[in-house]
Amino acid sequence: MGEDEIKSGFISGCSTEGSPQSFRGNFTHTLDPKGRVSIPADFRRVLSRNDDHSIVVTNYISDGARCLEGFGLSAWEKFEEKLRARSRFDPKLQKLENFYLARAAECPIDRSGRILIPNHLRVYAGIEKEAVFTASIHGFRIWDKRVWENVFESAEQALMSDPELFTDVDI
Repeated sequence: MGEDEIKSGFISGCSTEGSPQSFRGNFTHTLDPKGRVSIPADFRRVLSRNDDHSIVVTNYISDGARCLEGFGLSAWEKFEEKLRARSRFDPKLQKLENFYLARAAECPIDRSGRILIPNHLRVYAGIEKEAVFTASIHGFRIWDKRVWENVFESAEQALMSDPELFTDVDI
């Protein structure tokens, strides 16, 4: 199993294309002293449409920066199903399991629309006070606000330097 096959399994396992699970936008929320944070109302509506009362959050690296990646529980379970069909002895799959699955945490959404981000994930992503939720094609990401500002600024500068940067992505 090659790296592209792992990515392909991931994409088809958690893809939101053509489904009601399309997260959009970015939202900043403050963590409380216990590490709880409100899920953005727009994201909660998407989760509700899929009857997801929990999300799965795990560590992730995007554009060279640490953040968290989140999915509705139903999308995560589809992803796990696809991985179960792969050879458990594949070294790339084992690395994916060790980095991505081993640190994943199911986070129930409470009646106030909040989740408790486990400490090990908050520490990994450096989330201290303000968390920024950003949409992605496959789910959403959670960033420390300072890190997100740097990542966004870097992407903006790259686009300003090369206005054709997204040409290959255009559909």
